[in-house]
Amino acid sequence: MQDFKVGDTVQATGSRMTGNVGTVIWIDHKRERYLVLISPQTQNYFMADELRRYA
Repeated sequence: MQDFKVGDTVQATGSRMTGNVGTVIWIDHKRERYLVLISPQTQNYFMADELRRYA
């Protein structure tokens, strides 16, 4: 799981929250998911193939 690291800015591309931009705040290595903070009230787990780097 080296696709993204904590602090990376990413955009959701999967079926959930598509287009939303956020920051990786934690990596769950056991479940192979990234916790992304979208806004102060919204965060969600994503798999690597549901995210892309946001420039």
